[in-house]
Amino acid sequence: MNELFFSYIPGTSFLHRLDPRTKLVSVMLFSIIVLRASSFQDMVLLSSIFIISALLAQLGIRHHLNSLRPMLLFFIFIFSVQAIFSEGERIFSMGPVGISSEGLWKGGLVTSRFILLVLFASLLVSTTLPSLLTLGIERMLRPLPLSLLGISSYDIAIMMSISMRFVPLLHGTLEQTAEAQVSRGMDLRHNPLKTIPSMAIPMIRNTLRMTEDLAMAMESRCYQGIHRTSMFELKMHKEDWLSLFIVASIVTLFFYLQI
Repeated sequence: MNELFFSYIPGTSFLHRLDPRTKLVSVMLFSIIVLRASSFQDMVLLSSIFIISALLAQLGIRHHLNSLRPMLLFFIFIFSVQAIFSEGERIFSMGPVGISSEGLWKGGLVTSRFILLVLFASLLVSTTLPSLLTLGIERMLRPLPLSLLGISSYDIAIMMSISMRFVPLLHGTLEQTAEAQVSRGMDLRHNPLKTIPSMAIPMIRNTLRMTEDLAMAMESRCYQGIHRTSMFELKMHKEDWLSLFIVASIVTLFFYLQI
């Protein structure tokens, strides 16, 4: 399995030492800015913030760029849809299909938003232990009256943690399935439409097997979503408060300039 894809990388950098709640709040605030970004200057600012954060993580820019590869087709699809179906003066036409300059701009903007969202999520996951990430989510959700809905903060935290953990697992399973099919003589590039069933069926079976194994493991350990304890104790330090202040200042400045 490719351990460099959406997986925790041990380290002692500044971002590694921050409280998971600090990183969760920061990523959420930056995500709001990303979704509100509407100009080239905004994208340059957000890209600069990501580069500085990646340097503080001391993992290398290339590590985070690897998280974009599995979603390359999705980015191409989003860009193509925006470029073709957006209204505007066409600069290229082929029958009823045409591409406008406005469509190219919208496609680049929307695609850049998704790319930055993935990059910030990769920064969060690669610098935070899964157990600490789960604990941070649970601590943030604990004050909410979730019991009125019949759930607890522990349930939501463990579901989000499992979901993030399954991303690299599914990616690794996809790579193993593709290698197994190639070793059996299948040409995945010759006719991609015919190879979809041969890839999808093993993927579904492997995914169901992993979820069943996980459920059995949790049941064998008598997992309950209430009154759970943790071997870690979260505590905010000066670096966390300083980081939150800087992030809040950037967000405030961004919205002030938008007015």
